Amino acid sequence: MDIPLQEAYFYSGKWNHEMDTILVDTIMRMKGEMQWVLKVFPCYFHMIAADQIQEKTAVVLTEDDISDRLEVLHCRFRTFKNMVRETGVVWDLPSERVIAADYVWEKIFAKTTFARAYYYKHEPLYSKLACLYGLDEVKIEQEKEVIVISDTNDDVHYEEHSCYEVGGGKEEVNSPHVAAPRTARCKLFVESDEQADRESTTEPGIYFIDLAPDGQLCTRIEKSRVLTKNPFVKQDQGGPSNRSPYASSCGSNSPLGWWRHLHN
Repeated sequence: MDIPLQEAYFYSGKWNHEMDTILVDTIMRMKGEMQWVLKVFPCYFHMIAADQIQEKTAVVLTEDDISDRLEVLHCRFRTFKNMVRETGVVWDLPSERVIAADYVWEKIFAKTTFARAYYYKHEPLYSKLACLYGLDEVKIEQEKEVIVISDTNDDVHYEEHSCYEVGGGKEEVNSPHVAAPRTARCKLFVESDEQADRESTTEPGIYFIDLAPDGQLCTRIEKSRVLTKNPFVKQDQGGPSNRSPYASSCGSNSPLGWWRHLHN
């Protein structure tokens, strides 16, 4: 096929490969410094790029020149990206060429004439252009099934699958919000009317420590909260009490009286 060289499609007027490289490198640097995420760049990006090109090549450019050139570069990126996705096209990186049969080239040229620029050579700035315009990648969805409405009624039999089942052999899984199926509730423990201490292995009850007549301490347990009398304490019989009614007496249980006599 009689196709002109790549330079005939890329460069016209004052533009050349060196200026394209300076332009793309400057926009990439500004995009990183300003954390710019949009594919349309502000005017001060264009002004800074024009100053860089003038400083390194002595070519004076306007803001409109930079804007128009960025559109051309974006067109080059989209054209090459879509072309290498075509069936029968092989991008050979070592040789920097795109290899395809003649009938495949004719099919590609029928879609876009600008693809002729890549007949002899690949896109030299593809990796850098991908950094600039990579965010505008459009996901190609699979062909949707066409539903034909019919007047006949057919019984449709299907099995209900769990919303947590995932089919095998798929590279991508779309997970819409599906309500989880209801599950039966069961008790983990059997309820009991009696209080049980889960942290202790001793029998339930109230423990007391009593003083035996021989001076030894012994324990006893009571099942209820009604306090019983100490069996080791001798109970007073009927009649007058043998305890002194005075606080200062040694027989008194109160320390208030005898505490005062200690200092006399």
